[in-house]
Amino acid sequence: MSDVLDEGPFFHGTKAELRVGDLLAAGFRSNYGPDVLMNHIYFTALPDGAGLAAELGAGDAAPR
Repeated sequence: MSDVLDEGPFFHGTKAELRVGDLLAAGFRSNYGPDVLMNHIYFTALPDGAGLAAELGAGDAAPR
């Protein structure tokens, strides 16, 4: 039996200009509140969920 529950694809909504293969790492300020230091990364299997997260992120860049 495989330990993999979902093989993806997975999505991460952001306003950062990321490329395939870029590393997402915890330990940075949250896009949603600059006083929050994130100790985890959010991702989803739902493209619409990632899109909503990107829309809610801080900054003027285009959501991705």
